[in-house]
Amino acid sequence: MAWLTRSYCSRILTVALALGLAVELPATVQAQLTTASLGAQLPETWEFQAPSGPDAPLPVNREAGGKREIADALPCVMSDQRLTAIVPSSGLGTTVAEYPTVFWYMPKTRASGVELVLTDTKNREIYSVNYALDKSGDGTAPAGIMSLPLPALANFSPLKIGQNYRWQLALVCDANARDKDVVASGWIQRVSPSPNLAMRVKQATPQERVTIYANERLWYETLITLNQLRRDLPKDRDLEDAWKKLLKSVGLDKIAQENSGDKIVAVP
Repeated sequence: MAWLTRSYCSRILTVALALGLAVELPATVQAQLTTASLGAQLPETWEFQAPSGPDAPLPVNREAGGKREIADALPCVMSDQRLTAIVPSSGLGTTVAEYPTVFWYMPKTRASGVELVLTDTKNREIYSVNYALDKSGDGTAPAGIMSLPLPALANFSPLKIGQNYRWQLALVCDANARDKDVVASGWIQRVSPSPNLAMRVKQATPQERVTIYANERLWYETLITLNQLRRDLPKDRDLEDAWKKLLKSVGLDKIAQENSGDKIVAVP
C-alpha cells in the first residue's frame, strides 16, 4: 500500500465515509494525508479594505523612501532597503488583541533611536514611546525585522473593537531636526473574535495556532505567533518557508529574502 498516492487515498476515504465503512491505511499513508507544511496552509493573499470616509485615519506609508538617488533626504539610512511597516498592502491589519504587537523591517541605519506613535481616527495621540538603538563599532544599527508590543501597563485604554488606529514608526536621524525622520506606518483594526476562537487556540499546538489565526485573517496574531515559533526553532525549515510565504503574500518579497535574523525591541 505504500505506493498509494495522496489523491487516491483521499478518494478511498471519501467513498468509505459515504458508505459508512471503516478503512485502515498504513501509518505512512495516514501521515501523508494528515501532514502538510505550515506554509501550504497559509493564505496566498491577504485582502483588507483600507478604511475610508470622513472618520478614516490619515493615509499610511507602509514603505519609507529608501532609494540611493534620494539619499540626501535619508541621511541616516545606510542601504537601498526601506524602513517598512510589516502590514498588508492596504496598510491595514486586523487583531483581536487589546494591545497588539507591531512589526517593521529596519534597514542598516545611523539613527539614534526609534519612535512609535499610536493615534486614533481623529489623529489624537494615544501612546508614544522612544527607544535608543544598539550600535556596533562603526556607529550603525544592523538591519533586521524588529517588533514592539503596545504595553498594557502604559496607562492607555485597550484598543476598541471596530475602531481603526494608526501606528507610525520613525527613525530619528537627528533629534534636533525631526523633519529628517524616516517614517513608515500602518493601520490596526481591532475586531471581535469568532465565538469559539479562544477554545480552538487553547487546544491547538503553536503551529496550529498560526493556521487558525491566518484562516481568521488576524494579521497581527498570525505574524507574532509565527515569529515566536521561528525564534524558538531557528533551524526549522518549514517555519522559515512559512515566514517567507507570509511576507510574500502581502507583497514584501524583498524582506522575505532577508537573512539577517530578527531583533526585538524590549519593553522595560
